[in-house]
Amino acid sequence: MNVMTTRELQWLVGRQQSPCVSIYMPTHRHHPGTEQDRILFKNQLVRAASLLREKYRDQDIDRLLAPVKALSTTEFWQYQEDGLAVFCSPDACVHYRLPVSVPEVVVVSNTFHTKPLVGYLNSNRHYFVLSLSQKEVRLYEGTPHTLSQVESQSLGEDLHRLLGDPKAKAFLSGGGEGEDRKRGEKDRKKEIMKYFRAVDRALWPILREEHAPLVLAAVGYLHPLFHEACRYPHVLDEGIQGNVEGMSLDKLRETAWQLVASYEADVEGELLEQYARALQSGRASNDLGDIAKAVTHGRVRVLLHEAGKMIWGRIDPDTGGVLVHEKQQQQDPEDADIIDDVCELTLLKGGEVFEISANDLLRGSPIGAIYRY
Repeated sequence: MNVMTTRELQWLVGRQQSPCVSIYMPTHRHHPGTEQDRILFKNQLVRAASLLREKYRDQDIDRLLAPVKALSTTEFWQYQEDGLAVFCSPDACVHYRLPVSVPEVVVVSNTFHTKPLVGYLNSNRHYFVLSLSQKEVRLYEGTPHTLSQVESQSLGEDLHRLLGDPKAKAFLSGGGEGEDRKRGEKDRKKEIMKYFRAVDRALWPILREEHAPLVLAAVGYLHPLFHEACRYPHVLDEGIQGNVEGMSLDKLRETAWQLVASYEADVEGELLEQYARALQSGRASNDLGDIAKAVTHGRVRVLLHEAGKMIWGRIDPDTGGVLVHEKQQQQDPEDADIIDDVCELTLLKGGEVFEISANDLLRGSPIGAIYRY
């Protein structure tokens, strides 16, 4: 199982060998819910096979879905989180356990259906916490309800060697300040910055493709120094200050989430203000047809889409022409959620995608775009 990150999303968006099967479903962490999940998953497979049968032979369908059917074991369903996403194509089969619930969706198309993942990665449900204490450096990935540690091996050997340095232990815990004053603030800052540059080097391979906010938890005077040393552009200005060594995981999550939720509310408000200004100047639209044409030419800088909305039909990836089905459901493997396709094209063309709540600014449309020109 892979961990869902922005890099994983880009890999999924870039895969085009059809047919592409995407399955989403909510899951339970404990029995008897896990057994119900296994039954639901089998039903999802039946739905996928039915959609494939519109175009493909039974033996080809069996071969395509074989690695997905292999997930139907009791052992697999004993270890779930709150949501599951499964993707299968002729040359790939991957699945992701998600710490948030997702709706029941089965899509068979020429590309993977990734819009729920875009919403997960680009909303306040997804964030990181970097905890610096005397004993260790820990990186966590969180949601409003969960916080789980990223495996320490991912942070690199150089960082763990530095953790054994008594000077590093002293300033991470907030101690040794009297001795530091004797040596002079300049020397002390130099040592801390050297250490934080090592932390940055360890974090960069993990976070460089991410856009999720990062909350720093450390003694107060370290915060401005870490901001100076860290290249990741999404470190929150306000962090958790104090010695976090004795803080429980629940308390850490609760405190971090309050900061992240406030930040993301500000971000959504700013995006909507940008959208309103762009509408007035003619550099934004809420018309699906106009947006689809603009995205194929790389004109969409920011795409806003309403959470949970789908529009079934077809889009020409070369011209942006759209055909919206009168009956809003998938009819065959050539169909797709047009909003999902527009989201993917925006990402492929270097734009940003944000999931937002229903808003009057979109004037009844589930989608809005801010144009580059």
